[in-house]
Amino acid sequence: MKEYTRQQLALRNGQDKPEVWVSYKGLIYDVSASRLWKTGTHYEHWAGQDLTEELKDAPHTEKVFEKFQPIGRLI
Repeated sequence: MKEYTRQQLALRNGQDKPEVWVSYKGLIYDVSASRLWKTGTHYEHWAGQDLTEELKDAPHTEKVFEKFQPIGRLI
């Protein structure tokens, strides 16, 4: 699996590049196809970031990431 830095992840925020990526527990997911992330934001969360710590405040569990294939690892 390809590895990406936090800086590379940050560029995939839906603004700087067309991809919309988020990270959770060291894995990076492409959420570009999700209507909920279309603009690079999802409620008060921003794409291009590690959302591991933020998930505890979400109304859903980590099972939401099962909808997406991991595309890389965060290093």
